[in-house]
Parts: sequence; C-alpha cells; structure tokens
Amino acid sequence: DSFEFTPDNFQNPLPHILARSREKNGVDSAINIIDIPVVKVSSNKDLEGYGFLVSDPSEYTAEDKTFEIKKWPVAGWRQLDPETGDEAGTTEGTFEVHWAGDFYRGKNMAINTVNNTYLDGIGCSDPENAQESEPGYGAGEECSDFGNCIYLWMTDYHPDGGQMFFPLSVDSEQDVEQGMPFFVCLAKNTIGDDITPQDMRGFCIPPGKGVYIHPGTWHNGFYINKSYRSATCFTRQGRVHARVSCSWVEEFNCMLRLNLSE
Repeated sequence: DSFEFTPDNFQNPLPHILARSREKNGVDSAINIIDIPVVKVSSNKDLEGYGFLVSDPSEYTAEDKTFEIKKWPVAGWRQLDPETGDEAGTTEGTFEVHWAGDFYRGKNMAINTVNNTYLDGIGCSDPENAQESEPGYGAGEECSDFGNCIYLWMTDYHPDGGQMFFPLSVDSEQDVEQGMPFFVCLAKNTIGDDITPQDMRGFCIPPGKGVYIHPGTWHNGFYINKSYRSATCFTRQGRVHARVSCSWVEEFNCMLRLNLSE
C-alpha cells in the first residue's frame, strides 16, 4: 500500500516514510538528495506555463474570470449545461508557516477540512537527525548551506482550480519594510500524474509580489528563509479543494533540496 496523506501522517510523516523507505530499500539505505534549480522571478515570462506574478490579489478572482476554476467532470457522454459546473468559486484565508528548529510547518486556514496542517519540509539532510530545538541540525551542515536549505518530502496539485499566495506579514528581526521574498517549488500541469523529481523547479518570488499557479500545477505551500522565522500569506484557491499528492520518499526514495538563499 502507498503512503496515505491522512491528517496525522501529513503532520508527522517522518516515522512513516523512514520506516517505509527501509522496508522497500533496505535497513542501511540512505535517502537520496536531489537539488532543484531556482529561478529568480522578475516577470511573468519566468513563470510561463506555471502561473503569474501577482501585484494585487484582486487581479485574480473567479468573478472576473481571471482565476481558473475547472468544470465538474461528467460521467458519460452528455455534457454540462452552459454556465454550470464551476459555480462553487473560490475560498480564501490565511496560510501560516513557521520554522521550529529543522521543522517547517504550515497551516492553511482557507479550506474547510481538518487535513490542513502540514510538515512542509525539514531543514537538514538526514530526517533522523531533525530537531525541534533551535538552531536545528541543518544549521551545522555544509550540505544544507548552514541552515539556508529546505528538504521537501512531498508535492501535490489541485485539479479543481488554481491557487494564489500573497504575503501579508513576517515575524523577523530583519528590516522587511519592502516585503519578504519567498519561494515555491513547481512542476507544470502538462506533466500529469507521472511526476518525477527532475520535473520540479524552484522560483524565488520578489518582495512585495505574490504568485498565482494554474490548476493542476504541482506545488505545496510557500517557503521562507529560516531567518524570517514565520510568515503569513493570503491564499485563494478553488472551494472544492481536491488534492492529489506524491511522496518523494515513498515513490523515489529521495528528498528535494531547495536553497532558500535570496
């Protein structure tokens, strides 16, 4: 049986994925690390095929037909009547993230489910050494750029609609009056379910901007450098909130390393 993304497993996946990795690949097997290239986004051209740079959340709404909602699939040959099948529209709220040692956790307050709290990644290359206490194991790892990397164990997509992230606040001792850069890790929706780690690309979104991604785009949440500690984004997405997920450790015995240096 494959890894199941239940609320409990999503919040505390490491014991499960480590045990399954040993079972499938041997007790002494190591989880492979795959580096993800990062694009510093300056215009929509950098996000072509993935989505758009956002200057104002009001630019992308279901009412204005600028926010994509997919029509409900039909079961047979009869087609949907015009102007039906996409009326659920969007839901919106905050998406909160924070670092605690090596653990990077997120909570999506926009969706109507208990399955909305996640371990989005860890800050060290060895999950067995991950620590909740500061500064975390990764802060001493050269391969983790001494705390500037995040290791991703999963990705997902939403077949029913797009999603937008727009920064609202940050808890930091740094001067962030001009806004906070953040990162996303994406793969194009044309790939479908046969996703591989090599399909993923990292994108650094500049301060003061957000990002909108097309329906079916592989992603997870948004990522911040550990120096910012915690942050909140405004998120808007399809109200149905269908989610299809892939565990990199389960399927490929790997984690994706994303460098969060700006």
